[in-house]
Amino acid sequence: MEKKNKFEKENAVEQSAKKFDILIIGGGVAGMSAAIYAKRRRKNVAILERMALGGQVNEIPKIENFPSVSSIDGQSLAQQFSKQIEYLGVDVIYDDIQRVDYDHPEKRIFGKNAEYVAKSVIIATGVSYVELGKNEKDFLGKGASFCAVCDANFFKGVEVCVASKNGSGLKDALFLTELCSKVTVLDSEDMVAYAQANKNKKLEVISNVNIEQLLGEDILSGVQVSIRDKKKESQMTAESGKNKEMVFSVEYRVVPTSALFIELGKKPDGKVFGGVKVDEKGFVVTDENMRTSIDGVFAVGDVRSKMLKQIVTACSDGAIAGQQA
Repeated sequence: MEKKNKFEKENAVEQSAKKFDILIIGGGVAGMSAAIYAKRRRKNVAILERMALGGQVNEIPKIENFPSVSSIDGQSLAQQFSKQIEYLGVDVIYDDIQRVDYDHPEKRIFGKNAEYVAKSVIIATGVSYVELGKNEKDFLGKGASFCAVCDANFFKGVEVCVASKNGSGLKDALFLTELCSKVTVLDSEDMVAYAQANKNKKLEVISNVNIEQLLGEDILSGVQVSIRDKKKESQMTAESGKNKEMVFSVEYRVVPTSALFIELGKKPDGKVFGGVKVDEKGFVVTDENMRTSIDGVFAVGDVRSKMLKQIVTACSDGAIAGQQA
C-alpha cells in the first residue's frame, strides 16, 4: 500500500508539473540570449526568474563596451533584450526555485509556486558580489563600482582605490594602473610581503585595512579607513604567568580617491546546481558547448568557471547553450 501511494503521489506530481523542452533558470543576459536561440529552433522554452529580467545588468549605470552600442545604461539594455524575448513569444515565469532533481532524463525543478519538467536545463543564475556592508550602495555609479573592467575607462588619469581581501583585488588593481595615475589597494589582510616586492610605481598596497565608510557629497571623494599595526608586540612579565600578547595600534585615515573598486570576490548560488561539477571556488565547470557534468544540464554566464565575465561573453555562452540544449 505504501509503495502504491508513493507511485500515485509521484504520478500526480508528474501530471501537475509544467512541461517544456528547455528550461532556463535565470533571466539575465545569458539566460535571455539562450532563450532567443532556443526559441528560434522552435523549442518550447521558458525562463524561470525570481525577480526581474536583466539581473545585475539593471544595476549598471553606464555600459560602453557592448558591441554596436556606444553608450547605454544597464536597465535600457535589459529592456531591449526583454522586448526581443516578448517578440519571440518566450515564456517568462516568475518563481523562486527551491530545489532541483537532475537524476532522470526529464529534469525536475521545484519552485515556490509550481513544479516544472524539462528535457534540458540551462543554469543562468549568475553571481552576487561580495559587498563591503558599508554605505557603498549610496555611491554606485558615483565612484563606487563592483567591476573594474567595466568602469575603469571612466577614471582615466585619476587616483583610485581597490577594496581587497587577501589579494582578491590585486589583478584588477594592476589592470587599473594602465589607465589611472595611482591605484591604492586597501587589503583587509597582511599584504606586507607583496607590498615590499611590488615594483609597479603606480601601485600602493596597504595591509590590515578596515574600510569604515565612503565619503562624499554627490560623488565619492574619499574613503575613511582604520589600519591595524600588527608589528608591535609586548612581552608580559614572568611573574604574571602570561605568554606573549599581541598589542595592536590603530591608525584612522581618510584616503582621497575618485573611485573605489570593490573586488572582494563573487559567489555563485549553488541551490540549483543539482550535483554538477564545480571548481574550487564553486563555479560550474563546462565544456566549450556549455555542457556540465550531468547530461542535459548546461550552464552559461557568470556562473560558469571561466576567465572573462562580461555581458558580451554571457551572450555568447547563451547563444551556444541555446543551440546545444
